[in-house]
Amino acid sequence: MKQVSLIFNLFLSIAVAILFYLHFSEGKTNESLNNDKNSIDQVAPVEKSTNSIVYVNSDTLWEKYELIIELQNQLAETKRAKESYLVSKGQKLEEDAYQFQMEASQMTEPQMILNQAKLQQTQIDLQSRQEQLMEEQQRIEKNFYDEQQAMGLKIRDELTIILKQYSVDNGYQVILAYSALSDLLYAPDSLDITTDLVNSLNAKYQADNAKVE
Repeated sequence: MKQVSLIFNLFLSIAVAILFYLHFSEGKTNESLNNDKNSIDQVAPVEKSTNSIVYVNSDTLWEKYELIIELQNQLAETKRAKESYLVSKGQKLEEDAYQFQMEASQMTEPQMILNQAKLQQTQIDLQSRQEQLMEEQQRIEKNFYDEQQAMGLKIRDELTIILKQYSVDNGYQVILAYSALSDLLYAPDSLDITTDLVNSLNAKYQADNAKVE
């Protein structure tokens, strides 16, 4: 049914929108800055800065921090499973509705009169299933959003813990996140600690995983 397809499309749109929103609630990094930092593997680590204020390219952090990559993969798998579930239920509803319409169209007028109560009940059941599917879609949408929020909080908590020690070890008083929507309009490359920070984050992530194993 068309309404079921619209429901599923709405779910996908919201899921994608949330995913981008969780990208630290920041926009895509300024193109001029990205030209020098397209791949962290292609940029040599910066020397230790003597400046007390430095910045991090949040887009690169999002793309290269292994904890974020793992959580994104988990979220993508959850998304695929929920999509498949909704599609399956929507298709079954469409098939049953089509079958009902075909059977009803093939009935003679006396048959329709004789089976009027049954036809009305089937129509009511189909409508009820459609409403239930809409409600279930809304529940899934909320759960998916909650999982997104939990992922964002886990990342921020992990970063907060690491950055406190990282700033002490390197003599930084302020670490800014650079993005097109941030208040940081310009900063020289010498203040960019993205490569070193990502390497430190991934080293800790790998060490923590090794302890768990």
